[in-house]
Amino acid sequence: MSMKLDNTKKYLAEYSKNLLKLAQIEIEKTDRTRSYKSGNITGPINASGSLKDSLEVRGEKITDVVYSYNVLGNEYGEAVDEGTNSSTPPVSKLINWLVSKNKTLVDSKKRIVDLSDIKKVKRIAFAIQKSLSIRGIQKTGFLTNLVKQEFKQLNDIYKPVVKDIEVDIDNILLKAGYKKTGKETYVIETQIKQ
Repeated sequence: MSMKLDNTKKYLAEYSKNLLKLAQIEIEKTDRTRSYKSGNITGPINASGSLKDSLEVRGEKITDVVYSYNVLGNEYGEAVDEGTNSSTPPVSKLINWLVSKNKTLVDSKKRIVDLSDIKKVKRIAFAIQKSLSIRGIQKTGFLTNLVKQEFKQLNDIYKPVVKDIEVDIDNILLKAGYKKTGKETYVIETQIKQ
């Protein structure tokens, strides 16, 4: 016999789904500003959509009474959240990022770059790759801050745990060695050792 944890599992699953939804909102936030040596960038951290689309909740039964719920996503999300000292993304990804992220692209000499001129865009992508390999990715904290903010929701986890205990008290007492002697009466035999 194992303890039934339906209410607790439901609570944790809903908490994880909510965290996922809030993370997706954070990724699309349009008022996030990051400052770089070359200037400021204000906008969502979801240029290609792959980070947001990669997020999912995965629940797993570890033991009869231990469940794990995780919000998973591509590795890039962790780098964007925590920042890196060095990063070398593929040039092709940087080209996609440049084209999808920018309406107008200005080079280091303040000239507007035609985004359809793939040679110029590729040259800029190589320059960004070099800069990222030296300086890394700036920390955004979009996940870390969200988890800190939402962690307080877990303070109420005792409520579904108590419900689970109330629902499964007979099973819990029997598993603990008590014997049912009436409708609501349990006894446990003990021996005094001398």
